[in-house]
Amino acid sequence: MTILSKSFDVQVESPVDFAFLKRNGMDQEALMEAQKMFDYFRMLNGPTYVKLVKDFWVRAEVYDQEAAKLDETQAVSRDRSLKGKSRKEMGLEPFKK
Repeated sequence: MTILSKSFDVQVESPVDFAFLKRNGMDQEALMEAQKMFDYFRMLNGPTYVKLVKDFWVRAEVYDQEAAKLDETQAVSRDRSLKGKSRKEMGLEPFKK
């Protein structure tokens, strides 16, 4: 399936919005300052590289249990002697969750 990077938008948001929390009666800034965690949250709320995210998603592949089973079925259909054998014996990469 071909996906063009122009065909979708990346939603950029701040995972932790201290101003929103403060407006809603949950002032967490003093707690985060005491724990010296502001640098961590600055990193989380830092820049989002939209082009990099799009390039990643356009090229990403999912190899799940269903795809692994399909590979096994195709291998057996090419060579019936592989039926009942392990992935390694079939010459396939081991499947890890």
